[in-house]
Amino acid sequence: MREARTFTLEEVQQQLQRLDIPFSTSSSTAPEARYAFKSLRQIEPAGIYFLVAGIPNPPQIENSIILYPEADYGGAGNVTLQVEDPQLVFYRLMEAMVGESVKPQGIHPTAVIGEGCEIDPSAYIGPFCVLEDCIVKAGARLHSHVTIMRGTTIEEDVTIESHSTIGATGVAWIWDPVTRRRVVQPQTGYTRVCRGSFLGTDITVVRGSVNETTIIGEGCVIAHGSKIGHGSQIGPECHFANNISIAGNVTLGQQCFLGSGAVVRPQTRLAERTVVGAGAVVVKHCEEPGLLLMGAPAKPAKSASGRMSGVPKPLDN
Repeated sequence: MREARTFTLEEVQQQLQRLDIPFSTSSSTAPEARYAFKSLRQIEPAGIYFLVAGIPNPPQIENSIILYPEADYGGAGNVTLQVEDPQLVFYRLMEAMVGESVKPQGIHPTAVIGEGCEIDPSAYIGPFCVLEDCIVKAGARLHSHVTIMRGTTIEEDVTIESHSTIGATGVAWIWDPVTRRRVVQPQTGYTRVCRGSFLGTDITVVRGSVNETTIIGEGCVIAHGSKIGHGSQIGPECHFANNISIAGNVTLGQQCFLGSGAVVRPQTRLAERTVVGAGAVVVKHCEEPGLLLMGAPAKPAKSASGRMSGVPKPLDN
């Protein structure tokens, strides 16, 4: 297993300066001491952690760097870096210091690229991907075994992880009472995944029916195992936890959050900043922004303006 990268206190301080993040330091440490980014779920010495002020039963951390909103967290051998928003600073530091510095580009030799594909040279098409007549723009990254079907546009800096299918064929049919056979409507629409979105593993996005376009808005995060029906319009910056089921022609406003296993019935509209609880089944429109929907069938429980476990803090409007 690859060992975690480690850094000195000075390297962390220099990175904060490069990111233009104000900070103050409570104490110093040996110049040769090295620290790695670590989780509060598995506390170990020589870590870099973030903590908010005032939490009950604060964890016992020693010989580590702690990002904290107050001057001194305390604890044997700890160095406190006082910053305004410890979680944001922790994420930005990790992004800058342990994120991928060089992103792969080009088309893996095992990928199958169909006629009519337009692929930007800075995009990356991973092993065993299959692309039909589609557009893949600059900086997009397709991990292994991703299928992009006809009529799909993948915009700039989109990431799609393994075993996902984008632009899949929907199933719309009706019985012919004369011939007594099922007549299937061809799915001739389109799919667009907008700039900066992240789609995890085993995700299916169905293309639009007839002339519709299924749209995943800018900056969306769609976690593993989710399914999105034909013609749905997913607004910018929405976040899906795992195994979400979105039926056809659903419309979600900006910055909606859907908890694990939530289901939204066809043609339902949800206003911006709606939070859908884990396992909820949404069967009605919700036109008021910022509500929490819970239950099956889902009903408004309260305003979602307060901070809830697992729900990212929304951007200020």
